[in-house]
Amino acid sequence: MNWDTVYGCDGTSGHVPALLRALAGPDPAPEAYSALFGHLYHQGARWQASAVVVPFLVDLVDDPATPDRAALAGMLAAVAVGDHRDDQLPFDVDAAYPDAGAITDEQVRQLNLFLAGEWPDDDPAEEFFWDRSGPDRWARDAYLALAARAATVTGWVGDADAGLAAVAAALLAWLPPAPDAVAALLAVPAGPARASANLTLAHLPAGGGRVDARLRALLDDPDARVALTAAIALAYRHGPATPEPALTMLAEAADHDRPLPADVPGWDFRALRGFVALALTRIGW
Repeated sequence: MNWDTVYGCDGTSGHVPALLRALAGPDPAPEAYSALFGHLYHQGARWQASAVVVPFLVDLVDDPATPDRAALAGMLAAVAVGDHRDDQLPFDVDAAYPDAGAITDEQVRQLNLFLAGEWPDDDPAEEFFWDRSGPDRWARDAYLALAARAATVTGWVGDADAGLAAVAAALLAWLPPAPDAVAALLAVPAGPARASANLTLAHLPAGGGRVDARLRALLDDPDARVALTAAIALAYRHGPATPEPALTMLAEAADHDRPLPADVPGWDFRALRGFVALALTRIGW
């Protein structure tokens, strides 16, 4: 691959292979993570390089020898999903990026040159230089690059690294369902990844009775975060027909004077109290 023809936030991507190698090494420098993240994702924007690098990041995370796989999975989540709100689940990539098909490969090339300061016209008139087609194309392509590896992400849900498992479980809420996704989410043991899996099951209509049975059983889990996320998931899935024990738990959690467990790993910037409020809304409170 000619990385010098692939553009990211910092211009061409000739430095990306060295950053990937640094992240795979036994002592990865934080600067390598920051540099790669900033090249692929900046204030919600993705770039041509974002989709190109996703498969390399997936391979890094999939290798148990890679250091800090959970952090790299978090980078993947940002690059592939961006900053969409979870009330947009289930995720429709075509609806999220409606202008992605309005720009040609040649126009992408020209837009890259313009953004990198290499285009001779400082004020080009063509619409694609200024509309959403380029950003939508890059964001859509990054998402599709990870969606193509949904089965691999599903495998991470059962990883011994609880941080990685939690991020992977959350990612499955956004990806097309892999054949084994529900089974993997149900099999997650107690701990932070279990709470993340519960929130993903809240957003997946699949699974039927076996999902509901698992969530009902988890209402009695000694981990308060696991129990509360199970109640949230039941409310998301059943609305006004939410089982009474889950309803009681959510009503108690709605008391703002009552402390709640810590927010759920993998669901960054999404407060657990917010999920409680949304669950009660679905019930009809």
